[in-house]
Amino acid sequence: MQNAFNTLGLPCCHSFSLYNHICDCGMWIRAFDAKFAGKGEPFTRTEWDQLLAEYGAVTDVPALAFWEDLVAAYPEAKVVLMERDIERWYKSFDDAVTKVMWGTLGNLLADYERGFVGPIRDVHRRWATDWMGVHSEDEMRAAAKDRYREHYASVRRMVPKERLLEYKVGSGWEPLCDFLGKSVPDVEFPNINETASMHEKISIITRRGLLKVLKRAAWWLWPLILMLILWRVLSQ
Repeated sequence: MQNAFNTLGLPCCHSFSLYNHICDCGMWIRAFDAKFAGKGEPFTRTEWDQLLAEYGAVTDVPALAFWEDLVAAYPEAKVVLMERDIERWYKSFDDAVTKVMWGTLGNLLADYERGFVGPIRDVHRRWATDWMGVHSEDEMRAAAKDRYREHYASVRRMVPKERLLEYKVGSGWEPLCDFLGKSVPDVEFPNINETASMHEKISIITRRGLLKVLKRAAWWLWPLILMLILWRVLSQ
């Protein structure tokens, strides 16, 4: 849905957005602290306006963990609920999220590279531990389907019907545009393979993180390399 919202002129905050907005990670952590750990004041519209100033829509992590807060803070906002077949969703979720979140290499890189990979991992980990209530790969797999059902039930129960669209996959532009008061675009409705897209983004993050680590290592190693070169020259 991110691409659909973007096409409709509603820039959408998505987990991918963090990759180009590392500076926002600290504020997201503050939001998690306030809501789930009782540290600091819960965010009001003032804080959400600051964090989401450039967006017209939100979807996915980390905003998912604050959907009730956002619905309350923006009473004029509308909610689009897109439910998928749970088994197909679970397979995609397991491939794109569970395996990546608890992977050894990614977490080692995040622990060491704190300028880019680390903050992104930290925000996603807080969503997992605070909102999903899981602390391991096995726990995430065991809880995923129940948490999925609970979330959809909560949205249907709490969001007024006049503010809610239950969008069916494959319905195209018409129901979404009619609900949002937007003109139907002269392009096909986006159909993105989210799993492949997620893996591509993770690959980009990993490469950028490794490059930063290598640059940092080179900064510390070049004096040693220079000394070795001088030693070889002088010993000849």
